[in-house]
Amino acid sequence: MFLSGKKYIFHAPSGQVGYAGLMGRKKGISEEQIVVAARRCFLTRGAGVSAADVARELGVSHTTLFNRFGTKEGLMIAALGLPEKVPWVAALDAGPDDRPIYEQLVEHSKVISAYILELEEGLAVLQAAGISPAKTGWEHKGDPPHVQALRALTTWLRRAQDRGRLAKCDVETLASTILGALHGWAFFTRVCGHPESAAAGERHVERFIDLLWNGIGGGRT
Repeated sequence: MFLSGKKYIFHAPSGQVGYAGLMGRKKGISEEQIVVAARRCFLTRGAGVSAADVARELGVSHTTLFNRFGTKEGLMIAALGLPEKVPWVAALDAGPDDRPIYEQLVEHSKVISAYILELEEGLAVLQAAGISPAKTGWEHKGDPPHVQALRALTTWLRRAQDRGRLAKCDVETLASTILGALHGWAFFTRVCGHPESAAAGERHVERFIDLLWNGIGGGRT
């Protein structure tokens, strides 16, 4: 998994269903380039895009893609499925820093919201293709993404609370409330056809955290 601009791109690990390893690499075409191109094609044109279409965009043969990912399903899962490691967990593990907790919480929540929105987009395409949720990354070794996410946010909030920078409350309930609300917003924008832009999403996050802060801030910084 990696970042492309402000977008989170999801790259499943080599143990993923339908993934055939690293055979037949064409010099100059990285796995990352293939996944980025495949994700773009599937998100803009739907699950009906063929592996040959993706290969043409990259200037390689579709055999190259099959050598690396085994099947079209394997390619789709690599491009659109759940990550093995949640990318923003490391930033939470390193904090909080000395800036106001409110500012940091808004910042982290915006990153999490953008991640969830893109994750929902990819999973929707996999669902449309009839790919079982059991194949989209839940079988990763180690803790599944949602467990990693809840643990990291809970721990970050607890550290802030232990330093007297957050009001006394059940931090696990607070963390699950934040993550649940951000997932709910992503679901709402996708299923209900609510117009969404990066700026609109960030404003929603700011308003949501501002609402929570009335209860958890207690005048703290």
